[in-house]
Formats: sequence, structure tokens, C-alpha cells
Amino acid sequence: MNTTTRIEAVNSMLAMIGASPVSSLSGSTSADVAMAESTLDEVSREVQSGGWHYNREYEVSLVPDDSKYIYLGNNVLRVDVEPANSTDTSSTTSSYIDPVQRGNRLYDKKEHTYEFTQTVKATVIYGLDWDELPQPIKTYIAMRAGRIFCDRTVGAGSNQSGPHSFNMISEHQALVAVRNWDAEMADNTIFDHWDVYLVINRTGQPNSI
Repeated sequence: MNTTTRIEAVNSMLAMIGASPVSSLSGSTSADVAMAESTLDEVSREVQSGGWHYNREYEVSLVPDDSKYIYLGNNVLRVDVEPANSTDTSSTTSSYIDPVQRGNRLYDKKEHTYEFTQTVKATVIYGLDWDELPQPIKTYIAMRAGRIFCDRTVGAGSNQSGPHSFNMISEHQALVAVRNWDAEMADNTIFDHWDVYLVINRTGQPNSI
């Protein structure tokens, strides 16, 4: 059995407003199909930006180019460089810089510059194309996009009854399922949380990391 295709996701969204399914997404399409695709892409970026085990990579080396700029790929949704990873002044993951993402480049807020002289290691959240997404993520994106598409097209109404409430329930169930799946994939424990680490690492002395 294959995973949900993009056209299947779009057709499920069209079904929510009572529109007929389509056999192709290429060429000239109706306004409903174009809006459904646009909403699907919008929600995909939103959901993936949250960061999940499948699209989060640690210790990614971001290398300056000849102009000392660090350009980020078009599929980079978020970058996180922890300034407290090291107290070594020679390391660009230390507290001596404060890199943030601005557009498609990295910017050092502490030094007020886009220029970097060393490689920066960071946690990166990537946005993947539809065909690269795991099925649980596809299901949640399709359900959320369908609910938003239906609300925008038909309207949520003055009350929460009818299609809106049913779509909300399905979206919530898909979110619960994808969170459980993500936790299983990541093998998370309570010790993975930073706040827990601060408690169990208490020594009475200032934290050195």
C-alpha cells in the first residue's frame, strides 16, 4: 500500500466542500483546486516548521563562503545555535556569538554582522517535499489543510456544529497520532528536556555549560 499522494490529499480537501475530485494537478485547474494546493503548501510549511524527529538534524555544519557569509538552503525552515554549548572562545557555538536566521543568511546579533570566520554548528529544521514526508505527517497536514480550506471556502459558521466540528475532531485525532508517532521515533525520555537537565545537574555552583 502506497502512502498518501499529493493529488489524494487535494481530492480529500475538495471532498470536504462537496467538490468533484480531479485526475491531475498539472495544466489548467479550477480556482478550488488552486486554492486547495496553496493551502496544502501553506499548512505543510507551518507544520514542518514546528520541528519533528524526521526533519530535525543536529550538529549541522554551516560553513561561511568566500565572502564570510553563511547562506541557508531554501528548504531550511529554522536554525538554532545554542550559545551555551561551549565556553571555548575559538568555537563558534560558544557564548561569544549569537547567530540567528535572517532571510536566507545567518546573522550574528552579538557582533551585529552577517560575517562569520568559522563554521557554525546548529540544529536545523528542514522543509521536505510532499513525497518525502512520512505518512503520519501527511495525514495530519492533509486533515489540517482540509479543515482550513473548508473554513475559508464554506465558512466555519456562527456555531461549531456541522462539517467544521467534524473536521476539527479529525484534525485533533491526527495531531495526537502524529505526536505519539514522533515520540516513538525520537525515543524521548523526560531527561531529554532542558528544564529536567537543569534540575538533575544542580550542584550549587553556576552551571558551566
